[in-house]
Amino acid sequence: MKAEFSDTLNFLHENLENFSSTLVPLWHPLGFVSCVIDELPSSHVVRVHYWPKSQRRVKNPDWPIHTHTYRLRSLVLAGEVRDIQYRISPGSEWCVYSVNYYSGGSEIIRTPHEVDAIVEIDELRRSGNHYEVPRGVYHQTLVPIEQTAITLVLLTDHDSDTPKVLGSKLAERYPYNRVPFDRYEFWGKIRDSLEYNLRSPEIKQR
Repeated sequence: MKAEFSDTLNFLHENLENFSSTLVPLWHPLGFVSCVIDELPSSHVVRVHYWPKSQRRVKNPDWPIHTHTYRLRSLVLAGEVRDIQYRISPGSEWCVYSVNYYSGGSEIIRTPHEVDAIVEIDELRRSGNHYEVPRGVYHQTLVPIEQTAITLVLLTDHDSDTPKVLGSKLAERYPYNRVPFDRYEFWGKIRDSLEYNLRSPEIKQR
C-alpha cells in the first residue's frame, strides 16, 4: 500500500497545474469537499477529500453512516480524521437508504430494511497514517468543524451494488445537489499538503 500511495503522490504533484486548472472540487453530501482524479495510469480511481476549517455542507438530514461499492484506502495528508467502522445486525435502530445518482447530484431512497449498527473500529488517523474500509462496510469519517483535514483516497474492486446510508424512518427520499467549492483554496491546500508529504516520505500504518 505504501508504494501505491507514493506513486500516486508523485503523479498528483507532477500534474497538479493541469488538475488545478481543469478539475472542479465539489461539496459532498457528507460535508467535505471532494475531487475525482480520473487520469491515472492505473486501474485505481483516486479522490482528494478536504475538510475546510469552519465550513461544512452536509445533506439534510445529516446521516453520516454509509457504505461504498468499492474498497477504500485512505492516506491522511494533513490534520487528522476519526475513522469509525460498524458491524450490522438485524434490528430497528436504523432504516437503510439506497443512494441514487443523477446528473449534478444524488438522492437517498428509503428501503424496507432496518438494522442495528455496532461500533467495531474507532480510531484517530493522523497525518501520515493510512487505513482501509472494505467494500460494503458501514462507516463514517469525522473531522471537527474547527479543524482542517485532507485525505488521498484510492478506490478499487468496484461492484454493481448501490451505496447505502443509515437514517431515521422519515420521508421516502432526500436529494442533494453537488455545489462547486472554491478551486483556488482547494488546490492551494492540496499543493501544500503534497509538498509536505513528499518531503516526509514515511507513510505509517496505524
